[in-house]
Amino acid sequence: MLHLENVSKTYGHVRALEDVSLTVNQGEIRGILGGNGSGKSTLVKIAGGTVVPDTGSLHIAGRKAAIKSPRDAKRNGIVMTSQELSVMPNLTVCENLMLCRFPVRAGVFADRRKARQTCREMLRDLGLEHRCDAAVGSLPKNELYMLEFGKALVQDSDILMLDEITSALYSENVDIVRKKLKEYKAKGKTVLFISHRMDELYSICDSVTVMRNGEAAGTFGIDEKNESELLSLMVGGDYELGGRIESTLCEKGGRPIVKADRIPIPRYGKSVSLEIAHGEIIGVAGLQGHGQAEIVRTLHGLLGDVDMNVEGIPVTIRNPRQAVEKGFAFISGDREGEGVFKEHSIADNLVAVEDLVKRKRPGAVADVLAAIKVKYANIHQNLTSLSGGNQQKVIVGRWTSTNPLLILADDPTKGIDVLARSELHALFAGMTKRGSSLVMVSSDEQELVSLCGHSDNSRVIVLYEGAIVCTLRGADITRDNIVAATIPQKNGALS
Repeated sequence: MLHLENVSKTYGHVRALEDVSLTVNQGEIRGILGGNGSGKSTLVKIAGGTVVPDTGSLHIAGRKAAIKSPRDAKRNGIVMTSQELSVMPNLTVCENLMLCRFPVRAGVFADRRKARQTCREMLRDLGLEHRCDAAVGSLPKNELYMLEFGKALVQDSDILMLDEITSALYSENVDIVRKKLKEYKAKGKTVLFISHRMDELYSICDSVTVMRNGEAAGTFGIDEKNESELLSLMVGGDYELGGRIESTLCEKGGRPIVKADRIPIPRYGKSVSLEIAHGEIIGVAGLQGHGQAEIVRTLHGLLGDVDMNVEGIPVTIRNPRQAVEKGFAFISGDREGEGVFKEHSIADNLVAVEDLVKRKRPGAVADVLAAIKVKYANIHQNLTSLSGGNQQKVIVGRWTSTNPLLILADDPTKGIDVLARSELHALFAGMTKRGSSLVMVSSDEQELVSLCGHSDNSRVIVLYEGAIVCTLRGADITRDNIVAATIPQKNGALS
């Protein structure tokens, strides 16, 4: 159905793709796996018409196609979503969903009744029917990505390409995506699916192509290789999944550094208390919208005043500036909205908080970038010239280089490949061993298991309706236990 032959693309001195060929059959769901900067996004952008290759050709159903724009791609039956959202915040959910396929009457007039009917049917399938008339700007991040997915589905293309559409989704959202893609496949349609979550690749895809350094390292049936074998192909060497993170017990004996007795969760009219020790890692889990993000954002002064004790001294944090001055770092998974300064260089982005930090100045830019393993040409290039994952690494490095007292992270590894995620986990663990503490929200339960399940000074707290309903430590930190704690039992209790 889709064949790219000998495709190459360079950006200045950076080689994004070199002589890559790819064939995907009709009715096949092909996973694309690769590290940040491996070329996987460039590959689908070429097929989607947002990037024009330097060399190579593209064929659809055996016919050579000239695709130089998204409009060309759509004419040839190809629709794609990218890592960056393309929704219009000033429009409603329904208007956004139908934006690319608004029905008309008599070839001219907008058929709003039919559009609304189609919209409601799609939103019902996506679990968003109640959002039909809501302003898009009011939606949480996971629902925005579900809307982006719905926009692609409603166009009913022959070839659907999804670039990390699930990176901000919770497990209940991913279940819906999985179901819809299986339905798409059953209609004889073709899907290219990029994800860094290995369990999604195995549960959704029929086959997988591994990308490394701008080249295709191989294509396999999904059952032909296990996770460690795929990751070894991805990194170009042996890689064992699930290695133990070094103990995070710090020399200061785990004494409390922050104690907050009332962190408000306004949506449920409740509050939670949290005591954080030196060198401790606290993973925060739960169904979307049950208060996880409010904990880290409130502690950083993003949601109003909050009283707490910091190293034994009562303080009131009223805004992020005060939080930073107290040694608090905040890392968001919303790279576009809350992380990067798009028009500035890598160096400028890295030292953006330098003047506010009171504890320790950042090290030399090149040294920090080397420590977090960012791939770049020079420190003065625009940050947006980097891959999404490398941009996120720069954001993480901005804070970790300042030796913070407390790292507050809201899904910080979204869009980062498996190897880079593992590297960041090791970086976090090393920092906590030196006395920093970490409170980290993640929409991926398995990530919290990897981060906290092998560490001596970690716990996972699970929230349900604005309350901490479960605390897991040591061997009890498993994906099954985390998921079970979010599910109400018949008697109203929680497992």
